[in-house]
Amino acid sequence: MKKNLLFLSLLLFFSCAKDNDNKQQENPEGGTYNITGTFLAPNSEDPVANASARLFSNNEEIAETTTNEKGVFNFSKLYPGSYSITLKKGYFSSESSLEILESQDDSSPINIGDVVIEDFPKIGVVTGLYDNIESILYDIGLVNPITNEPLFDIINGNANPRPSGNASSNEHQHGNNQARSSTNENLAPNVDFSFNELLSDPALLEEYDILFFNCGLDTQYAEVSDNLYNYVANGGILYATDWAYPFLEHINELTNNNYLTFFNPYKSGTSLTTDATILNDDLSNWLEINFGISANGIITINEFLPSWQVVDTYDETMVTPWLNGSVSYFDDANGEATNNKYLAFTYPVGNGGVFYSSFHTENEASGFSDVDRIMEYMVFELSTLGLNIED
Repeated sequence: MKKNLLFLSLLLFFSCAKDNDNKQQENPEGGTYNITGTFLAPNSEDPVANASARLFSNNEEIAETTTNEKGVFNFSKLYPGSYSITLKKGYFSSESSLEILESQDDSSPINIGDVVIEDFPKIGVVTGLYDNIESILYDIGLVNPITNEPLFDIINGNANPRPSGNASSNEHQHGNNQARSSTNENLAPNVDFSFNELLSDPALLEEYDILFFNCGLDTQYAEVSDNLYNYVANGGILYATDWAYPFLEHINELTNNNYLTFFNPYKSGTSLTTDATILNDDLSNWLEINFGISANGIITINEFLPSWQVVDTYDETMVTPWLNGSVSYFDDANGEATNNKYLAFTYPVGNGGVFYSSFHTENEASGFSDVDRIMEYMVFELSTLGLNIED
C-alpha cells in the first residue's frame, strides 16, 4: 500500500510539473513575472535600437519583441522557469539566459542588465583618401581590448594621389584639402592583399559579410568589377560614400536598374554644410533620446568635402532615403544651383544590399561627432539588408 501511495505521489508530482511546462508553452503570457534588459554595441555604451529580441523556454520560442530607442527590451507575464534570450540586429547578435524562481519578487521587472554584442560579421574596410569609417567601427567597439587591434580587416585602397584642377570645372576637386588618414596607429592596413586583388577574387570577396568603401579609394576597376555585383547579389552588403559612386553605377548597368543616378557634372557639390531633415523617425529618436542630437528631426551635416558627388534621382520603389537637405552644386552650364537633395540611401540588390551617402567622416576630432552618430546607426542598420541572414 505504501508503495502504491509513493507511486501515486511521484506520478502526481511529475504530472503537475509537466502541466506547468505545458502551461508555459501553451500560455506563455499568463504568469506574473516580467523581464527587461538593454542591448548594447560592443563598446558597452551605445544602445542598439530596433533589434530583434526572442525569448526561449525549453528550446521553444515563446515570445518576440524589439528593442526601443534606448536598446531596452521587455518580456511580460512569465512563469518561474529557465529562459534564454537571443538579441539580434542583422549580423550583430548576443545571447543571455536567466532563471526565474518562485521565491523571487514579481512586483517589479527582473532586470538582467546590459547584454553586449558578442557576435558580429566579418568586415572588410577599404581605405580612401577622404573618409575614415574604420575609426567609427573602432569606436563602436570592434576592437580587441587586450591588443587594441581592430576586429576587422583593413585593405589598402590604392587610392590615387589627390587630383588637382580648377575648382569651377566640370570635374570639381576636393580643393586644397589634404588627404585624410586615420590618426589611430592601429588602423593601418592589416592584410597582405590589395584592393584590386580583393575585387578580382570571388572567393576572397565571399569571406566578408560587409565591405566598407571609403571615399577616395581607387575606382579604376569599377567598370569591370562584376565580382563585386555578384558579391552583393549573393547576400553581401556594401557601404560606399561619395567618390566611390562608380561601383554603384556599374551595379546599375548590370541590373539594368537605376537605383541611384548621379548628377552630371560629377563631383560638383560645393556645400560644406546643410541642416538636413531626418526622414526616418527611428533614427531621429535614437539620436535625440540618447545623445541630444536632432531636435525636431533636423541635423547639421558638416562633413562634406568640396567637390562631393551629388545624387540626382533614386528609384522610389526600391531605395530608402534617410536624409534631405538644401545644398549647392555646379550645373551643366557651370553655374551654381541650390536645391534640396537626398543625401543618404539604403537599398536591396539581389540577396544583399547597399548603403550610399554623399557625405562621410573626416576624422578631425576624437570621439563621435553628430555625423559620426548617423554613420554608427547605419552600420547596424545596413547589416540587416542581407536577406540570407539566418535567424
